[in-house]
Amino acid sequence: MNSLCFYFPYFEDSGVPVLFYRMINSIAQANTDFEVSAIDYKNGAIARNLLLLDNIKLIEFRKGIKLSPPEGSVLIMQTFVPYYWPKELDLSANQKIFFWNLHPQNLIPSLIPIPLLRELPMNNFTVYKFLSFFYSKIFHNLRTYVRLLLDTDSLYFMDKSNLDYTAKYLFINIENKQYLPVPAVSSNVKLKSRGGFSLGNTIHIGWVGRLCDFKSYILIYTINKLSEISDRFYDKNFVYHIVGDGPYLDFIKNNIKLCSRVSVIFHGAVPQNKLDDFINQNFDIMTAMGTSALEGAKLHKPTILLDFSFEQIKKDYLFRELYNTTDFDLAHLITNKDYKSGNDSLFKILSNFISDYSLYSYKSEEYFMQNHSIEKVSKLLIEKTQNSKLVFSMIDSSIIKKGKLLSLYNKLRKLNN
Repeated sequence: MNSLCFYFPYFEDSGVPVLFYRMINSIAQANTDFEVSAIDYKNGAIARNLLLLDNIKLIEFRKGIKLSPPEGSVLIMQTFVPYYWPKELDLSANQKIFFWNLHPQNLIPSLIPIPLLRELPMNNFTVYKFLSFFYSKIFHNLRTYVRLLLDTDSLYFMDKSNLDYTAKYLFINIENKQYLPVPAVSSNVKLKSRGGFSLGNTIHIGWVGRLCDFKSYILIYTINKLSEISDRFYDKNFVYHIVGDGPYLDFIKNNIKLCSRVSVIFHGAVPQNKLDDFINQNFDIMTAMGTSALEGAKLHKPTILLDFSFEQIKKDYLFRELYNTTDFDLAHLITNKDYKSGNDSLFKILSNFISDYSLYSYKSEEYFMQNHSIEKVSKLLIEKTQNSKLVFSMIDSSIIKKGKLLSLYNKLRKLNN
């Protein structure tokens, strides 16, 4: 029997465990000849959400206790720097391994062990590049490790943004661009069509996402830009629905500039099991980043992607539709490439949506089905894992071990936490 084993012991229902249990359930349901295992705490996020199927098994994770994946399985893990290899994993020499890169910083070393300064190098590449000279051996080992994973077809990136970030911050050229996009689960809600898939005089635009620093600046910019161009739509009014909560709620409220044609409603967080119905009933158009954008597209909502920034956006940002993205890029750090002086991208996109709502609804849903449906991604994952040539014995044990510099770094980090 074919066998896959997902590793991510974690208690909270956050991005990776939600992704993993959805993949496990989807693969097990569609492939009865597969045994799918999960390594998680007994009451962990994955364990709590596994279907009760004969071909799904839980391998209980306990700190400090050795465990092994099923014999003959492919071990699937989120990428991480190898010197933080889980000490509980007892792997045979021929254990096959597959890595999925699900965050741009997963393979990037943290260079400052002080909480308030830890993100400084990540947000300032010049500082990062300078500090990297003091960690030359670590960077050499990481590049060697990543090249091994790439050469053995065992490393796949969720999108272009993750790949480019990894290449930039490890100072490595990644020619073999291998992608495995993140999925979203299709919805069973009965789709609501406004006026037979046409828009009325009041257009409802929605945002779904946590209100934190790097997401808030683009949200503020988008609302203010909408206010700026709204009078050009003559008979149209706009309601901007914000679903989400976070530390930047008041900051957003204090920095948006509204006009008579634009109003904003803050709904707070909506439970995941009610989100589909909420989007379906309240949104005409979706604006979001990451997997939140897929939540709108799967419900036939024309979707505008928003990229992220850690600072106020002062230039003319180029908006883009979901179906016009490349290499599964659902959001990236805004750079000069994302600006074009005097561009009219938001007005043009909204004008297109208004003039032929049905067409752009179809385009968003089609992009989702062809690239991000759970069924599509599950099949891709099975295919990619079966082609992986990496076994545990290929990984140099010296790369996994922490050196003196890393041990000192970890001690300083613990003291400062």
